Amino acid sequence: MINREKIESLLGELNSFLKSLEDLQNFSVEEYLKEKRNVYSGRYLLQVSIETCINISNHIVSRMKFGLPKEYADAFRLLNKNDIISDELLEKLILMTRFRNRIVHLYWDIDDSYVYDIINNNLKDVIEFKESIKRYLKNNDF
Repeated sequence: MINREKIESLLGELNSFLKSLEDLQNFSVEEYLKEKRNVYSGRYLLQVSIETCINISNHIVSRMKFGLPKEYADAFRLLNKNDIISDELLEKLILMTRFRNRIVHLYWDIDDSYVYDIINNNLKDVIEFKESIKRYLKNNDF
């Protein structure tokens, strides 16, 4: 069975990360790039936001016995296969996972203006994931 408290705790963490990312939206691209603290905060907060989405997905997939993910994005694919997230959101989450891998493994080769763009234009995808999970929890008695 799904540990509802664990998922709700992870969703709370995700909310906290999103709030901090939204705070970074207050900077112009020039201000954001000029201050290394903003740049590193943006990278880290995106990384942990994506990892939290992965952790939530892995927990649901494991507990509901949806299958065995071979890579991070597979957990999202299995949520999609079980009608928890849409096809459109799945594609966005796969791209996010690739970007997370880039932050972790190729951190020296990150275009920080691209990170700024993600922070300002793509947080809605993480919010959509969060809402999909909340809806799944609401519609199922665990």
